[in-house]
Amino acid sequence: MTKQIAFVSLLYTSSSVNCFHHYVKRPVAHRTAVNAIERPAFDPLGLCDAEDSTRFRREDAPRDGRRAALIGLAASLPALATPELASAATANAPNAIGSALVGYGHYLAMIGVTGCLFAERLTIKPNMDSESEDLIAVADILYGLFGALIAYTGYLRAVQYEKGFYFYSHEPLFWLKIAMVGVFGATSFFNTTIIIQRSIAKRTGKLEPMGEKLSKRMISICNAELTALASIPLVATFMARGVSYSESIPWQVEAGAAAILFAGLSFKYIKEALAFEDGPLVPVQDADSEPIP
Repeated sequence: MTKQIAFVSLLYTSSSVNCFHHYVKRPVAHRTAVNAIERPAFDPLGLCDAEDSTRFRREDAPRDGRRAALIGLAASLPALATPELASAATANAPNAIGSALVGYGHYLAMIGVTGCLFAERLTIKPNMDSESEDLIAVADILYGLFGALIAYTGYLRAVQYEKGFYFYSHEPLFWLKIAMVGVFGATSFFNTTIIIQRSIAKRTGKLEPMGEKLSKRMISICNAELTALASIPLVATFMARGVSYSESIPWQVEAGAAAILFAGLSFKYIKEALAFEDGPLVPVQDADSEPIP
């Protein structure tokens, strides 16, 4: 029994000594191998040892950070597995998908309208040939389809998605945007009416070449529409952030003003297109042809 106790004591002592030597040698090896700092001859406060221990702890910092991250992840697993939290996180998923698709359609329609306007703007000119007449007719049809898509997706975004109609109805910039869209759409009725008239005349064989006066007027309409199309998104960005939000003005008044503006301008431009008289046709001369007396 005494031999066994002595043997256990010997093992305990040797293991303690080995642990002590391992603990003492590790900072020294770290100091001499990595930092190559010589131990000062006189260090009564033990500052060198404190510096070594600090550097030793810095070396262990990544392992401590990983250990803390694992502990945090393990602690968060029960919360992630809770059905209430999972249902709350996915409660708005269907609404978000619908809102994203409607927003995509809205932006895609705006790009389409812009492309159609540029096509008309670059194609319209005096003495257009038959292919150019067909091109502006197709561009105007696509323009109408994209415009209808803008109106439909805009209605869904204002009523069903985004911030809701209560917010937008008390936002004066929203009704300013609606008024600008009304002006934008009413202005396009001039070119649309002219293009329809010319398409009908082309089918019946009574199409006359476009004069310079009419082409300039149609080009000016396209320029005005492009300017409005660039201004409307600017108003929309301020509107979405609640700039000038006010509940003191009845939204019915603002909506009525926008509707009256749209109706009045629509009547004006359609009437102008129906009564428009083109000027004299300017003959097109080739470079090799003789001047017309």
